[in-house]
Formats: sequence, C-alpha cells, structure tokens
Amino acid sequence: MVFDQTFLRELVSMKDEVGVVSLYTTADPREEPSTRPAWGIRLRNELSAMRDRVASWPDRDRRAAVLSRLEELEPDIRELVDAAATGIGRALFAAVTGGEVRKISLQVPIQDSAVLESTAYVRPLVTAMATSAPAGLVLVSRDGVRLIDYRFGVAEDVARTAFDLDTENWRQMRGPGPGGTTQTDSTQVDRYQRRIDDHLRRFLQGVAPEVSHRATALSWTDVLLIGDAALTEILASALHPMKVVQVDTIVDALPAPEVAEHVAAELVATRERRDAALVARVQDEALSGGKGVLGLNQTLSLLNDGRVDHLLLDENGRWSGTRGADGYLYFDQTPQSMAVEHEPDLGERMIEAALDSSALVTVLGAEAAQPLAPHNGVAALLRW
Repeated sequence: MVFDQTFLRELVSMKDEVGVVSLYTTADPREEPSTRPAWGIRLRNELSAMRDRVASWPDRDRRAAVLSRLEELEPDIRELVDAAATGIGRALFAAVTGGEVRKISLQVPIQDSAVLESTAYVRPLVTAMATSAPAGLVLVSRDGVRLIDYRFGVAEDVARTAFDLDTENWRQMRGPGPGGTTQTDSTQVDRYQRRIDDHLRRFLQGVAPEVSHRATALSWTDVLLIGDAALTEILASALHPMKVVQVDTIVDALPAPEVAEHVAAELVATRERRDAALVARVQDEALSGGKGVLGLNQTLSLLNDGRVDHLLLDENGRWSGTRGADGYLYFDQTPQSMAVEHEPDLGERMIEAALDSSALVTVLGAEAAQPLAPHNGVAALLRW
C-alpha cells in the first residue's frame, strides 16, 4: 500500500451520514507478548466510551445501526489488537452502513483513538506520516553507491551501483619515472592512486542522474548522503541544485534497517530544518504580500475558496469553530444571519478540506511550529 496524498484523499472520501468508525492503536514492541496487551486495553476502553455515547442517542434506529456495526467489526478489531499481528501503528476504517473495511499498518506509532464521525478521521495518520515521510539514504563508498528507501519506519534497499574498475592492463607504476629520472616507489603508487581516484570521481558524477531519478520516482522529501565526506561532497556537487544532507559516517556494510537506525538523529534534524524553512517561506510570502497567509481566520477563508496549495498545522493545535449552511468553515467570522452548527474539531475539517481540493498538508512539530504561535498555529501557501 502506497501512503501518499492520493491515499489520504481516498480515505477522506469515505463518508456515511450514520457514521464512519475510525480506530487507531499503537502496538508497543517492548511489551511482553500477552493476550491482552496494555495498548489493546486502551483501545477497548475507547470503544467502550464510544458505545456509551451512542447508547445515549435519542435516535433509536441510528443507535441500533452503530452498535450492530461495532459487533460486526469485532473480528477485525480483535485482529487490530492482536499482539502477534504485524505493524506498530495500526488503523481501521469502516462505514456504519456497510461496505469495505480498510485496515492499514505502519512501523511508526500513531496516536490511540476511537472516533465516530460522518467521515474517516485522518489527523492521527497525517501526523504519523509527516514525522516519517519518505527519505532516501544514499550510501557512498569506494565500492559504489547504495540506495535505501526509508518511509514510515521501513527501510529497504532499492538499488546498488558498484564501482568496478578494471586495472588489469594498467602499467605497473614502480621504479624510475619518465625520462629516466629517479622517483620513489611511493610517488609512483601515489600517481596510480590518483588515477583510481579520478575514475571514482567520474563514477560518482555519472551516478548522480540515477539518484535524482529515484528521488523523484519515490517522492523522497529528504536525501541523506552517507559516507566519507570527500566522496559525499563529489556526489552532492553533481546533484546540485537538489538539496541533500551529508552525513560523515561509514555504515555501508550494515543492513538497511540498521543504517536507518544509525542515522535516525540526523534524519529527524533534517526534517525539522525542512519544516522550519517551510514556515519561514510562508512568513516571508505573507509579510511581503505574496502567496502566503498566517492565522486561522485568514487561512480558513482562503481554504473555503480553494486557494490553499499547502496547509500548515501545529501538531499540538486544537481548534473549534462552526460550519455554515454553505459548507464553509468559520472560526469567529461567521456571516450574519447564516445558520451554523458547532464544529468541535476544526483541525480535522481543515485537513479534509485541503485534501478534497488536492492541497498538500504538513503537520509541523512543536519546534518548527513555534513561529506560528501568534497566528493560532495555522498558515498556508496559496495557489494565487
């Protein structure tokens, strides 16, 4: 399953007037195997609270439909909380009135929750995806270049190009140098090594188009060049203007998951810098009258008009507002005389509206979002 913006748009298209059940749980791999793991108990408690809320509904038919559907989903729920099942972050989505039950799993944590709304609840998933977005780990060594795709907690080798240099017919560089002058063996060996280094430089420059192609095809948001600094610098120069991060460490002999673990801190820092740069760009655009906007009211207005190209939200932000009869979202500028209904989770509705209009959504970590604190933790880049 490919987790991307298209997948998220398909998910938010799940709509049911009676309700869509959205369940999230995070399996703790450190916990001892058990028939009733703690994380499973937490989800069961969330489900019990959902049943209690539904039982208080005055509409008997709707109440019966939801409770009956939860009973039907019980085998899927048991699978979701099965300690032997795969995946750390797990989710289930099902419309009350029937149809497909969608189940997904990631190798990263997802915030535990059980939600019943008219659409699939996606904010925990969007947040998890933002913190583990696709990245390319490019291992550079004198043996060649190895590409690892790392997304949502899973690291896999995708390509390897060996540096195979046939030196069998090269003249042995030892003894006197040209013209009969006396040179030491070490000087001749140095010349031999420089010749190899020259071929290696051309090899690394030649492999740059393949790295660039993979980065585009696999939608890498970050690219780390890992290896001896002198070698990664050659490849970084050849990849210009692609933005890459050089990591001076030798891990090319490790399996892909161990490579990802070894550079985890550098990858987190890279993502934080990328998000901070995105926030700075929005601020510059907004303050210069360009294609940027800061603040909840302003962003909602432009989101309602379909002008938002990239929505930015603070991961810790919680917003409530209203939804008008026109379907638009409002914070505190509801048009007079318009009938509105309370919207307790404006953050989820903003994500849905952005995805419905094919806009990108980025949930920002606390540090990157800090400059947006005076603006309700909300900002956007605009289409026009």
